[in-house]
Amino acid sequence: IKPTLITTMASVTVSDRPRLCKSMMLWTALFCCIIYMLFSHTQYEYQEQAPVDGIKPTMRRRLSDNNEDINHDMDLEHVLHLATRTAEDTFTEEAAQPFRVLFIVTTLSEYDKGTRGTVNGADRLKDLVLPLLVDGVESMVHRGWNVDVYLICGFEELKESRMNMIQQALPDGVGLEVWDDAIPYYYVKKFNQQLKRPDQAIEIAPHGLSRQHRFVVKDKLMEYDFFIAFEDDIRITADHVVNFLEMSTQIDRMRRAAEHSPDGKVHVEDAAEDDRTERGKSMDKATVGNDLVQDPMTADELRRLWPGFVRAEVLDNRDGQPHPLLEGHTPALDNFKWKKFVPASMEYEQNFGTVDPNVCCDLDSPRTPPNPTKDDLVLWETDISATGVRHYPGEIGWAAAMPVEDRADVGSYWSGEGNAYNDPSFKRPRRVDSLLGQQAGWMATRSQVLYFHEHACPGGFLPHFDGKDWYHDSLQTRNGAVEFWSGGYQLFGRCRLNRILSLDPARFSRQILYHSSNNKQKTKATDKFIRLSQFLGQLYTVKERALNSLQGDSA
Repeated sequence: IKPTLITTMASVTVSDRPRLCKSMMLWTALFCCIIYMLFSHTQYEYQEQAPVDGIKPTMRRRLSDNNEDINHDMDLEHVLHLATRTAEDTFTEEAAQPFRVLFIVTTLSEYDKGTRGTVNGADRLKDLVLPLLVDGVESMVHRGWNVDVYLICGFEELKESRMNMIQQALPDGVGLEVWDDAIPYYYVKKFNQQLKRPDQAIEIAPHGLSRQHRFVVKDKLMEYDFFIAFEDDIRITADHVVNFLEMSTQIDRMRRAAEHSPDGKVHVEDAAEDDRTERGKSMDKATVGNDLVQDPMTADELRRLWPGFVRAEVLDNRDGQPHPLLEGHTPALDNFKWKKFVPASMEYEQNFGTVDPNVCCDLDSPRTPPNPTKDDLVLWETDISATGVRHYPGEIGWAAAMPVEDRADVGSYWSGEGNAYNDPSFKRPRRVDSLLGQQAGWMATRSQVLYFHEHACPGGFLPHFDGKDWYHDSLQTRNGAVEFWSGGYQLFGRCRLNRILSLDPARFSRQILYHSSNNKQKTKATDKFIRLSQFLGQLYTVKERALNSLQGDSA
C-alpha cells in the first residue's frame, strides 16, 4: 500500500495535493469511526464498576461475550458436577463434557541459589517442582479431569532435555506449555511516578514474574472450566479443588437464597437464643463490630465470602541436628503464642475428628519427610489473635474468619472480644503482613475469575493493568510485591474478599497447603509457629466463647 500511495502523490499536480490530502483525511476519519462503532459494540463492551470509598471508578473491558455472565450467576453447580463425577462416568458417558483444568505454576529459579535455607546448586526443578506437579496432576487425571500444565519460568531458557523430562513425567494426555525468560522489564519510578533518575535505564522486574500468570489466564479464559495458579513449591491436589468447589457452591446457594428472601437476608437455621442486650461497635473502619456469632447475612456479604487456604510445613529433623521448634526444656511448640489467653480445646478431636496430614502433606519426594503425623504440621503465617469465628448460614456452618482489611470485613466473633487478651488497647490486627496468612496462589472457576475482574477488584484482575487504580504502572512496587499477585493479597485486600476456614476437621484438612520447600521452620522466629491441630483447638475455644456470649449478662 505505501509504495502505491507514494507513486500517486508524486503524480498529481501541486495544486491538487491539498484537496487530495483533505479527501484522504476525511475518508480516514470516517473509516476510524466505523471501526470504533463496530469494535465498541462487540468485544469491548464496558461496564461501570461500583464506587470504592468515594473514588470514581475506572471502566474495564468486559471479557465475557455472553450476556448471561453480566450478573455473574455462578457456574459453580455445573462445575462441581463435572468435578465430582466418577472417573468411570467421565470415560464412559457418550459426548460427556470433560472438566477442563489449567494448572499454572510459576518458578523463579531452575536451581536453588543457597538463600532462605536452600542448598546452592540443588536441582529445584527436578527434585522439588516436578514431584509436586506430577503428584497433583495425577490426582486430577485419576478423577477423569482433562488437565493441561502451563509453566512460567523466570530463568532464561528451559532446555529441550529438561522439557522432555517434564513431559515424560506427566501422565499421558496432559498438555504442557512453557513460557521461559518470563520476567518483565520496567523503569523504576518515584512515588510521583517520575523516573527515579534522569538517566534511568530499563531494568528487569523479578517481582513482576508473579504477575505473568494473569496474562495466561486472560488468554486461556474461555478454554477451561477451572484455573489453578500457585507458586512452585505448593502442593495442590484434586482434594483441594473439590473441597474449594463444594464450599464455594454452599456459599453461592446461600447468596441466591438471600437474593430471593423477603428481607434480603439468609438466616442460620436452629440458631441459639441470643440474649444480648448490647452489641459491640466497630473499633476501626469496619462497618460491623467484633461480636457477630450467627447474624443473618445479605447477598452482597455472601458474595464476598471465600474458601481460604493456609500454608503448612512438616517438621523435619532428618539431619540429626536439634530442631529449633523441638529443643529446650519447654519447646516452642508446647508454649505457643497466646496459649495463656486462648488455650487449645482439643476435645474436638474426640467429637469431630482430627486433622488429616495425608491430604496436604503425604508426598513422595527426596526433599520432604515421609509419613507425616498430624502433630508434624506447623503454621507460621497467622495466629489466633488475628482470627475470628462465626456460625454461617446453611451448609457452610461454623468457620474461622481469616484476617481481612477492616473496611471489607463482613463480621465474625473475634478471638479478642471481651478483652480476652487482658489489654483494653489491643485492637484486632488487620493489614499486618506477618498475620495475613499468605496462601501462595489462588484457584477459581471461569465465572469467579470474571467476578474478580469485572466487579470485585478495582482496576481489574486481568490485563491490561493500566489507569489510576494501578498508578499508571502496575509493575511499581507501590502496587504490591510478589505476594500481591501470587499470594492472594490483591484478592483479600484490594478486592475485599473474606476468607474462611471450616471448623470441620475433614474440610479444614483440605484447606491446608503444603509449603514443600520446608525451609521456614528453621529460618523464622520460633514464636511464630504452632501446630495446625492446636490452632484448630484454639478456634474451638473461640467458638465456645462466642456461644457463651449469646447468654448476655447471665453468662
